[in-house]
Amino acid sequence: MSRLSRLTGPALCALVLTITGASAADAQRRAVPRQPHHPAPAVAMRGHVFVGGYFYDPMFGPYPWWARTAYPYWYFPVFDNRADVRIRVAPEAAEEAAVYVDGFYAGVVDDFNGVFQGVPLTPGGHSITLYLEGYRTIRRNIYLSPGSMFSLRETMQTLHAGETAEPPEVVPPVPPPPAGTYRTPVTPPRLAPGSPSPATSTRGIGSLDLRVQPADIEVRIDGQPWLSAEEGHFVVQLSAGKHRLELQKAGTFLLKTDVEISDGATNTLELRLKTPPAS
Repeated sequence: MSRLSRLTGPALCALVLTITGASAADAQRRAVPRQPHHPAPAVAMRGHVFVGGYFYDPMFGPYPWWARTAYPYWYFPVFDNRADVRIRVAPEAAEEAAVYVDGFYAGVVDDFNGVFQGVPLTPGGHSITLYLEGYRTIRRNIYLSPGSMFSLRETMQTLHAGETAEPPEVVPPVPPPPAGTYRTPVTPPRLAPGSPSPATSTRGIGSLDLRVQPADIEVRIDGQPWLSAEEGHFVVQLSAGKHRLELQKAGTFLLKTDVEISDGATNTLELRLKTPPAS
């Protein structure tokens, strides 16, 4: 190859790159701005949701389907945004413990402890009870934000000789959804402990929307501890009237106060507290 050819080749390449770069820059200057794409919805969960004692399929319509006076808890009509609670317990024998949600039997722990298994629930506050004869009954109150996943890990303690397990609180059944829109628990109940508690919805139902800082503060409402899938945020349905709110950390009470809940209303409360220095 001649010396002229060796020099001409790189020069032509540089010229092509220069023209190409200029064309790209011109095209960018002439481009019409495009509207940004809207982000995909954060919640895209589908399938059954456990509500009122039934695994209901929301594709058939919103829930609840019963009258407000039929059930002591209040659900706002929704189609989706369900949350999932996965339950892990020890020892292995305790995986046969019955799971009750808001007083309704949902199945046993073994039905909800897999990677793709969980109790599908409506967003909001729920009471979950684990019951197995021979073990101490566990009760947990949990707030679930829309589309959240919460892992409940517990160790069930065996009872001493002569002790009996405290039965879970159960509530009266509500009318079933339309035929073909739901399924029943995978594992039928082995025991129906106790009798249903009377409905308590006559006082009305409101909500407490509570945010606390720092987020690791322990929250108790009417003496009952609450957990949350969204740290520091709780939205809890409560009967209308006065309720006791207690905030503590490491066993030290930081705040004790009463909150008033009105029927059909939401009481929003945001608290920023100074925690005692670590000793």
